[in-house]
Amino acid sequence: MARRREVAAGQRYQPTDSSAVWEVRELVKDAEGIVHARMARVGDATALKMISASALKDARLYKLLPNAEEPV
Repeated sequence: MARRREVAAGQRYQPTDSSAVWEVRELVKDAEGIVHARMARVGDATALKMISASALKDARLYKLLPNAEEPV
C-alpha cells in the first residue's frame, strides 16, 4: 500500500466540494496530541481555518495540489 504524504507548511489543498484553495501555514498539536494545520485561503489571507492533518490526508475530503513553490 502506498504511503500518504505527510502534511507540511507551504502545501496547498482544495476541498473536494469547493474551488477554494487553502495553504498550510503551520502545524500544531492540540492537548490530546492531534496534529492540526492552520491554514489561510489563497488570495485572502484574512480567511483562516484549522483542519486536522488526518482530514487533509483523506482524498474524499481534500486534494493535495502541486507544490506552490514550483515556478508557474
